[in-house]
Amino acid sequence: MNNLILGASGKIGSYLIKNDKSVLYTYNSKKIKGGIRFNFLKNNISKIIKKKKINAVVLMAAISDPNICYKKRNLTNKINVLSTIKILKELIKKNIYFIFFSSEFVFSGKKKNFSEKDKTRPINVYGKQKLTVEKFIIKNAKKYSILRIAKTYGDDLNDDTLISSYLKNLLLGQKKFTVASDQFFSPLFIGDLKKIIKIFMKKKINGLFNVGGPERLSRYDCLNNVNKFLNEKHQYKIKLKKIKLENFSFYDKRPLDVSMNIQKLNKVINFKMTKINKVAKKMIKKNMLNEKLS
Repeated sequence: MNNLILGASGKIGSYLIKNDKSVLYTYNSKKIKGGIRFNFLKNNISKIIKKKKINAVVLMAAISDPNICYKKRNLTNKINVLSTIKILKELIKKNIYFIFFSSEFVFSGKKKNFSEKDKTRPINVYGKQKLTVEKFIIKNAKKYSILRIAKTYGDDLNDDTLISSYLKNLLLGQKKFTVASDQFFSPLFIGDLKKIIKIFMKKKINGLFNVGGPERLSRYDCLNNVNKFLNEKHQYKIKLKKIKLENFSFYDKRPLDVSMNIQKLNKVINFKMTKINKVAKKMIKKNMLNEKLS
């Protein structure tokens, strides 16, 4: 019997399948070597389940950019809600365990350290789409986990996530950055997420879980933590300008605080979640950033 990751062509998916031959995975437009092409709007999941003898599914495929979800509501609703629920119905019908990737954006952002028991009041289209699927699962499924995923970051300089994007801009000569200091979240190391998925798939853990990192940080806090591992001569040249989130232009609203309480998650995993300092230090040393920065 095999495990299947639906939607492995994104940033998170690429980490989950890296050096892991124990799972099967799908892609749509962005081809992945060894992957199975699957179009959410056109293809039938039953064929893959039968042919590949699928035992469990991680359902992470979605259009996750809140701006696109706002501008293209009909299309994203078809993918993020209608087609997703169609697939889930097949999994439920066949009694297949699945993990659904939800989002921190199901929360309103009007408090801090949200727990699984707090009310969900999303303020943007993407959050509302995810919540719609959550409600369907809770009402209709028995063998599942819903994971509310926080903002993720990796440790590869080319992965275009939180730390890597900042470090690459430094390498390109950028020294001044305008950064939101009033929006808080629980940055999650993708390496930790990969471990969590393996634990959940192996033990078939059921329920709703917040999945975030161990710290409540703003984007300003994150970048400031990265700077601590740069030589003083580099730190002196870098300017982080604090501004409020409202000064950035978005098509749809962004919640101000989506930090999450992960006590429930900690009870079922057997390792400590990684702090952003550890990853930043490793990346700077591995890529010899202090030597390369001018």
